[in-house]
Amino acid sequence: MTKTENIVAVAKAITPFLPVATVDYIAKFIVEHDVHFTIAKKRKTKLGDYRQPFRGSSHKISVNGNLNKYAFLVTTVHEMAHLTTFVKFGNRVMPHGQEWKAEFKLCFDPVFELNILPEDVEMALQKYLRNAKASSCADEPLYRVLRRYDKKTKLLVEHLAFGATFQLNGKIFVKGKKLRKRYECKEFNTSRMYRVLGLAEIDNIIEHE
Repeated sequence: MTKTENIVAVAKAITPFLPVATVDYIAKFIVEHDVHFTIAKKRKTKLGDYRQPFRGSSHKISVNGNLNKYAFLVTTVHEMAHLTTFVKFGNRVMPHGQEWKAEFKLCFDPVFELNILPEDVEMALQKYLRNAKASSCADEPLYRVLRRYDKKTKLLVEHLAFGATFQLNGKIFVKGKKLRKRYECKEFNTSRMYRVLGLAEIDNIIEHE
């Protein structure tokens, strides 16, 4: 298969997950950098992942397939920046240090040039990229904007009333007082106290009879 045929095949596979105008850019990057790109099932601990080549293997990038197209794009470019950072600096720099932040911006510039992002997404991204964090979820303004484009949105811990009982990651909690961006929550079965992000998506509300 020729390089052009590879790009076409990759573009076809990733089209359902991305803003259409960005597909060619992402597909060319994947082929030109020999990336083993995987669309993963939902993972609670991460949205995407980059793994450097090992003993002759390819670069590996995986992105959760349940993300909306703009969150998928941001996560994909985040991992692309890890790849280009590794190519330029190897393991001599911090994973989310200044070098990666600069690469993230460079990798996103071609997307901005397409001028296809919704205004709220572009504004939030421009602000985020001035000092990008390890995850888009860690940046509250960007996370809130990206959630607007979810087909279905779950309740967040911050939406619940004080004293509400809810399920999160297989555990039952009772919501307590607010601590800046987190809430003090008591695990129902053990009475152990946890600090839970207000932006955490709950699995279920537990109704008491």
